[in-house]
Amino acid sequence: MEDLDRPLFIHPGPAPPALPGSPPWWPALVPYLQQLHAAWFAFRAFGRPRHPRLRVCFAALAGLAPLHGERLAARGGRDRGRVDPGVFYDTSSYGTRAVDAVVRAVGIDAVVSGSDRPYAVPDVPDLGAAAVHALRTANPARLLGPA
Repeated sequence: MEDLDRPLFIHPGPAPPALPGSPPWWPALVPYLQQLHAAWFAFRAFGRPRHPRLRVCFAALAGLAPLHGERLAARGGRDRGRVDPGVFYDTSSYGTRAVDAVVRAVGIDAVVSGSDRPYAVPDVPDLGAAAVHALRTANPARLLGPA
């Protein structure tokens, strides 16, 4: 993908089914988000050093993994505040609060509008017209690169 100058979409595999007695939302919110966190941290630690020019887009805001920068720094991470211009975050079924928090952590230029269809209707974050334009038009164009 890097040699072709094409982006890679990083999406976890299916979550294991809920254990008996678990609420039906459990797989989508616990093991699935753990997979998203693991993928984000693995790319940061191992993928980026091996593929410095690769553009990637993480599904579902990487499970909000970018919000753990302070904990990363407290545990020895050296680049807590560094924003990787080749990493993007799809909004999936997240709404205004989560999108706003990720934008504060990585900047508006890293977030792209996404969908969690058929499971959920996409939410349009209430962040203003300029932000919606960035999420739906400008940022996807940079993610996808030249046609």
